[in-house]
Parts: sequence; structure tokens; C-alpha cells
Amino acid sequence: MSSTISRPPAALTRRRRPWQTALAAGAAATMLAACGGGDEEPTGGGDGAAAADGELQEVTFLNILPLESLTFSPELVASSCGFFEDQGLDVSFEATQGSAQAIQTIIAGGALITRVGDMETMLAIAERDAPLVNIGQINKTGTIRFVSAASDPLESPEDIEGRLVGTPSEGGTSEIILKLVAAEAGIPPEEVQTQVTGLAPGVFDLVTSGRIGGYIVSLDTSVALEQQQPDAVIMSPSDFVDSGGQVYITSEEQAEDPEKQEQLRSYMAAIKEAVQFMAEDEANDFAETIECLSDYDIPTLENPEVAQGSLSQYVESWTAAGEDEIVQTVPEQWEAVYEEMSGSGFVPEGLDPAEWYTNDFAPGS
Repeated sequence: MSSTISRPPAALTRRRRPWQTALAAGAAATMLAACGGGDEEPTGGGDGAAAADGELQEVTFLNILPLESLTFSPELVASSCGFFEDQGLDVSFEATQGSAQAIQTIIAGGALITRVGDMETMLAIAERDAPLVNIGQINKTGTIRFVSAASDPLESPEDIEGRLVGTPSEGGTSEIILKLVAAEAGIPPEEVQTQVTGLAPGVFDLVTSGRIGGYIVSLDTSVALEQQQPDAVIMSPSDFVDSGGQVYITSEEQAEDPEKQEQLRSYMAAIKEAVQFMAEDEANDFAETIECLSDYDIPTLENPEVAQGSLSQYVESWTAAGEDEIVQTVPEQWEAVYEEMSGSGFVPEGLDPAEWYTNDFAPGS
């Protein structure tokens, strides 16, 4: 990962967005209510977002990829093993056709929360002025991997030059991260060659036959490939750039709503508890975690070695900033992502990314 963290110029003016003012006001009101006594019963309390009568609050999470993936282990474990319920939530999952649809649905108020890439979030806010806010970062490092063959390995940013790389889709996270890594070697984004190849099992044959010079896969797939293809070379973009993590986002309007604020805090608390549960379970080869996940048809679980290897790498990503900052956005990293994105021309320069996130919904903040 990049060793130098660049900060926005000190001369930039920090303005307070409406959702930030409303959040501060809501927190102050909560503290006053807690200190003021009286006969009224609180609507939240120790049971998270649960109503006074114990009824669970219904919220919707939008998953941008098929739910049957270890990518969504925190959500699935929180749901099947009771962490959401303990926080007073009844969470339903709704699939979307990628991050663009999820973002539009969130803005329209059709769901409370989704999880997308840090790069897509910055593109939406900085380039299109989308009324969104990042309320916490789950993956501190990227979980995308570059795959190539030992006969012509892709092992550094310099190796991208002149190489045709397969991507799952056009213009998505995979293509952006590839161009950001290439920029580390001074390769302009427009000179990076890509081709949509999808994620079918036979894509590696395109590499060995020389038709493409590599392709991009998820963490789960990369672990399986390392077992199945001895000639596969796996490269992690996070070794070279800060971009590529995943964040939770909601709309500014929902971030201003006191009832939604309590639901968001409860959601983030449940996710942190699920991550801590899985991190502790690593010593037990994730036996309890896999039991929690057994309610779902996750292909990776069919191979215990692949499942354990994948979960170990996910835990490493979720806890990379330390236990205290699980599901919190690390300010220096968020700023570094902006510097990479603006430096490569994906978003305008001279903005203040600190306006686009808050850790006030994350536990321990």
C-alpha cells in the first residue's frame, strides 16, 4: 500500500453539510433526553433500534452482488446468528444490478443502507454531486485480485503496460482499480487495455492461451484458483494503492432523520459484533462462522480449505486498522483514496473528502 498519505490543502474551506448539522442536533437531543429524567420511556435504549414494545425495526440492505458470497459474511452472520435481532433490527436483503442501481435506490429512499466501493462513492459524490454519505468502512483493503499466468506474470504496476486485462464488466470497480494501479507506474488511464471477459471458470484458459494477459476476480475466486491452477499468479492491488475498500452509504436525507439515525447506529453495531465474532472464531477454523453461514447456499463453503483461506483474508481486511476502528472510516486512508482518484482524473481536484463521510454512526466513535 502507498506509504505516503497526502492531505487536502489546508486552504480548503470546510463547510458543514445539512446532514452533519442534523446529526449533531440529534445527538444533542438524545443526550438531553437521557439526562433530563421524566416519565417518558425512551424509544431506543439498550436494545438498539427496538421500539418500546420490543418490536423489531424493519430495514433493507441492498446487496450489489449475489448474496451467496463470503463477501457478505458480516451481513449473513449478523442475520442468521442474531446480531441484528439483538440490536432491534429485522434486516431484509434486496439484490440490485450493481452499485449504480443501489446508489439510486438509496437516494430515492427505497432502502436504508448499501455497501459499495470507496471509489464509486467518491465518483458519485464528487463527480455527480449525489446526496450520499459514507457512514463507515468495512473493508480497509481491497478484495479484488489480478490473475495472470506464471509464464507472463502480472506482479507490479509496470507490468500493466501493453497488457490486455479481462474485467467482469465495463467501467466498474475492477476497471477503475486497474487504472489506478497503472497510474502508480505513470501509465495514463486511457492507455490501459481492457476487455470484458466475465467471471466464468474458463477465463483462465484465455490467459494460458495468450489471448489476454490477465483478468480480475474476487478474493474468493482467487483463493480457489491458487488451489486449482498451480500456474496462477495472484496480485493484490492493495499492495500498491489505498483505493479499493468498501464503505456503507446512506442518503443525506436519511442521515438527517432521527429514527433512521438510530437504525443506522444499530446496523453498524451489529456488523461490528459479527466481525468480532468471526475474528475470534478464526482460531477455531471458523467452525461457528461456517455454521452461521450454512443457511445460505454459498459455493465457497463446499471446499473447507478455500472457505477458511478466504475468511482469513476477509478478517484481515475488516480488522486492518485495529479492533477499535472496525466499521469506521480511517480519515487518512479516505483522504489518500481521494488523492489517488483526483490525481488520476476520475474526480475533480481541490475538494474536501472529509465532507463526505462520518464515523458518528459507528460504534466506539
